[in-house]
This record gives sequence, C-alpha cells and structure tokens, in this order.
Amino acid sequence: MTGDAQLLRQDAINKLKGYGITDADVYLIDIIPLIEMIWADGQTQDAEIAILEDFLEKHVHHINTVAGYELLTLVEARNFLARFIESKPNPEILYELRQLVSPIRLSTSNSKANQELKNSLLAACLDIAASAVTQYPYGLKERFNFSEKRCFFEIIESL
Repeated sequence: MTGDAQLLRQDAINKLKGYGITDADVYLIDIIPLIEMIWADGQTQDAEIAILEDFLEKHVHHINTVAGYELLTLVEARNFLARFIESKPNPEILYELRQLVSPIRLSTSNSKANQELKNSLLAACLDIAASAVTQYPYGLKERFNFSEKRCFFEIIESL
C-alpha cells in the first residue's frame, strides 16, 4: 500500500469511528452494500437475509483464516449486522459507509484479492436482488425493481 493509500485508509477508519465502527468491526464494512440491496425495495425479506447470513459466515471465516486467528466471531458479526437489519437505517448513512468500503477493504497491495472481494460483493448483491420480489405477479423486467437496479449501479460505481 502506498503512503497516499494508507492515508486514505486511515481517514476512512477515522470516519468509521464516528459511526461507532471500530476494532475488528472494520472488517465487516464490506457487508454495507449487501445491506443497501436488502433495503433498496424498502423491506427485508427472509430469502435476502438468508443470502446475507451465508455471505457473513463465509466472510468471517475468510477474515479469520487470513488473520491466522479468530479476529471475529460470528456472534460479533451478527451483532454488527443487527444494527442495520432490525430497523431500516438512514440511507444517507449507508451511502456514507459504502464510500468507505473501497479505501478500507479494496485498497490492499493484492489487486487480485481486491478484485475477488469486489466480485464477491457484487455477486451477493445480485443474489439478494434476485431472491425475492415485493409484488407478484411481476412483469418481464420487474424481477429487480427500479430501486434495486439504481442501488446496484450505485454500488458498482462506488466499488
């Protein structure tokens, strides 16, 4: 990581502190785009939560494997997640947090790992959007509603 990248990362970590996200919870910032996708249509649905839970389990395992010890527990990760799932979070806060994903989690010197994480996040976002619709029947182009499509493209742009 270059000096500028480190500075940007440190600035982003400092911003997270302002939201009460510190220590190992910083490694959970990746799930913010998934949370945005879940809320894009205005409600959470069981299938969306199941996909997020599956992602979270794999994510925690991966973080711990890379760290070489148990940096995060699944209980801690679920507690972090609960803040954003139990009631609808302010979309502006989610947007601000999403802007911090790239400098914190996608700016390592390992470009292959950065791209794999980005691809994993985008794939999970697609899975979430495709997992449930808010209204049946839905039209040919309405499997993903307009809000979900807009959210997905905003996520792509920021990552």
